[in-house]
Amino acid sequence: MSVAVFKQTLWSKKIQNALDTLTGLRTHCDYQFDGEIKAGNKLKITGSVKPTIGTYVPGTDITIENVDGNDQELVIDQFKYFARYFDNVDKAQSIPGVMENDAKECAKYLHEEGDKYVAKIIKDAAEASSGKLAQGTAITPSKTTVIPAIEEGLVALYEKNVNPTSELYGEFSPKMYSFIRQALTETLTNNVELAKKGAVGKYNNVLVCIENLLPENTTKKVKYNIIRTSKAVAFAGQVDTVKAVEKEKGFGDIVKGLYVFGAKIVRPEEIYLILETIPTTTSGVGG
Repeated sequence: MSVAVFKQTLWSKKIQNALDTLTGLRTHCDYQFDGEIKAGNKLKITGSVKPTIGTYVPGTDITIENVDGNDQELVIDQFKYFARYFDNVDKAQSIPGVMENDAKECAKYLHEEGDKYVAKIIKDAAEASSGKLAQGTAITPSKTTVIPAIEEGLVALYEKNVNPTSELYGEFSPKMYSFIRQALTETLTNNVELAKKGAVGKYNNVLVCIENLLPENTTKKVKYNIIRTSKAVAFAGQVDTVKAVEKEKGFGDIVKGLYVFGAKIVRPEEIYLILETIPTTTSGVGG
């Protein structure tokens, strides 16, 4: 790093981090498998299967069925890292806490990679030939289109037995949110519980979140807004290593970190996508 970057004359006395990206794709997933992972692990997720209901006739034998379960694998196959070098000369002229603060910033961007990956697997599932994710027709956000599209999505989820009293996460673009805001049944103002969940409000049983890493298809010119339960996507990840080491041939320190994670859509029936038309100049996740 250049010496000038760390000179105190160019630094505020209070170190300020860059604004976090408005995203919660990773945190709105099922985290029950966290803490069980190591690089390269495969976690088996076992679910129950629908039983066969028979009619009992007195005096006759009943049929016993084997319960094998419904197995899915969550593969931990994403490895992201950062590595930063701090020269001793730069460190000597820097204000205290710069290296520590930089490591925190790097960890933040590592976690953002997890959000991008969740967006990717949802995009891939949305565009797969099997068409497992329910979605409506594309809309241009307006006062007359947004709320009906959300209601259509809720009906689709309820018809698939998603409980109407269950909390859902609604991950919407800023443009979509601008038309949802006036219809909120609860707002963030003085609502600590909503703030803890990263929501800016609530519409019926949907926690409304502003999302800037929504998956996009720039060829079809659509963005995928998402309504889902917290069980729809399983996510497991951890910052496996963060350490500082002295550079062997030089005078300074290298700070490096490794983030390992994986995600899988385990309940596709609990996801609904609202397609939003986007301008041709907008770019995002995917293509």
